[in-house]
Amino acid sequence: MIRRPPRSTLFPYTTLFRSYFSKDVYGQYQFVLSIIAFFSFFSVPGLNPSLIRSIANDNQGDYKPAVKFSFKYSLIGSVFVLITAFYYYFYFQKTTIALALMSASVFFPLLFSFDKCQAFLKGQEKFAFLTRNLIIQTTGKTILILSAILLFPDNLLVVVIAYLFGTAFFHILWYVKSSKLPKNNKKGKDTFSYAGFITKLGILNTLVNNFDKLLIGILDIKALAVYSIALGLINIIKSFIKSISAVTFPKFAKYNITVSFKQKMLLFFTGIVIAAIFYFIADNLILLLYTDKYLPSAHYFKLFVLITPLFMISSVLSKKVLANKNKSKLIHLKITIPIITLLSSVTVYIVSKNIDYFIFTKFFVFNILNFLLLSFSVKKKHTV
Repeated sequence: MIRRPPRSTLFPYTTLFRSYFSKDVYGQYQFVLSIIAFFSFFSVPGLNPSLIRSIANDNQGDYKPAVKFSFKYSLIGSVFVLITAFYYYFYFQKTTIALALMSASVFFPLLFSFDKCQAFLKGQEKFAFLTRNLIIQTTGKTILILSAILLFPDNLLVVVIAYLFGTAFFHILWYVKSSKLPKNNKKGKDTFSYAGFITKLGILNTLVNNFDKLLIGILDIKALAVYSIALGLINIIKSFIKSISAVTFPKFAKYNITVSFKQKMLLFFTGIVIAAIFYFIADNLILLLYTDKYLPSAHYFKLFVLITPLFMISSVLSKKVLANKNKSKLIHLKITIPIITLLSSVTVYIVSKNIDYFIFTKFFVFNILNFLLLSFSVKKKHTV
């Protein structure tokens, strides 16, 4: 999926968005990113976890072919983004959104194919090097995007292009620098087949992760702006948790290990502390970052943050599932749960006509079912 602004850039982004962007434009910005993210499955995103697993097992020869493979299929995604742009231009007469999507179609292959440097570094467990790259990338993108916001207030197209260009530039830069790092030409037997398997399963999952924003954006673009603030905050917390749990992936890929009950409880109670802190500061946090214009976002954020204890555990266990190629569990995670989530949330909306009930059903059903499946439905075959 297209990357959201990193957590370290939250304050400058939000401060300027609230000052220079109306709810309409901010909602359109989030809507455009959601459309791009929806078509990201054409880039074969399953290559990222598959490549981490392969590199962890010293198959460094998979790195460059993975980038080329992803780039080739990303071109198909570019075509679909362009078709969507024409659709919005001719059918809805949404010129700005259409132009933003046309720009995205040009950058699309660069966004999703040259990002494999992160997977390579994670597989080699070079997390300090990865962190340095991300800090540089975050700083550079922040300067670029903030400059666009300041120089062209309320201009959706310029800000979207700044975001796309900044992302693509650093992805290419890191790829060029990292292309000399592989020390052997060994290739995994199943790197690309496993990537294809994960990608095919993830198409429905991608839809579920984005259809709420797409639906809300179609119904009420201002409501999407409010919803996106809350969703962005909870995703910052989840991204932080994922960045920490990422260190477990190569270990799961190389060694036959399990997560003990004691470790799960430690993760769970840590999540409770994090959830409690953000729940009680939610209103003040929204006021500080967004003013009272976006205060309704606190209503969503307070409920979203309650899922943190479960996500702490799910984030680690999901790495184990991917690393160990647990295909039966992946099928349930990527197909069964998204179908249940989609049907239940849409049904709730049809019956109630209430967008809040739709949002909460989608969010909690998806996250709770993921936690239950990861935690309780797998028989442990071994321990260490």
